[in-house]
Amino acid sequence: MRNFYKKYKLAFWFVALPLLVLITRFDDVKGSFFLTTIEFSSIKGEVIESKITHGHRPKYRFNISYSYEVNGVKYTNSRVGFGFKGSNNKDSVSEILNKYPVGKKVEVYFDNQKPNFSVLEPERNSRSDFYIVIFLCIAGVLFSIISVHRGIKNSQR
Repeated sequence: MRNFYKKYKLAFWFVALPLLVLITRFDDVKGSFFLTTIEFSSIKGEVIESKITHGHRPKYRFNISYSYEVNGVKYTNSRVGFGFKGSNNKDSVSEILNKYPVGKKVEVYFDNQKPNFSVLEPERNSRSDFYIVIFLCIAGVLFSIISVHRGIKNSQR
């Protein structure tokens, strides 16, 4: 097994890393591509934090937190849309922050099955980012199949 891993390490990571991204960002992927599978209800909530933070990619991130209550249970979340976390353009981020100032009453859309799963703008998503990851997953699987096939073919000689 150890020899197999050494031989196909590159192929393994080519598949594993994009899959890891898809798994850790599952809620964003689900909201971006399978929005109709989520049964949303809406309720009023309140913005409790609204600020710009700096990151590497994207350079400017919005950090908007809001609270809401479902069936007597209070929740806090920071999901504005699916996948979209900011921009390299500070004006774009400021525009979103201006839309959600602290104290503003907002419409919160939450999943009926998981009330802690919520979003302010369900139609906002970053599918393009996930297309790249999905492409890498498919390319990784193909690369792995070809590598393993060549390895088996060469070992039979």
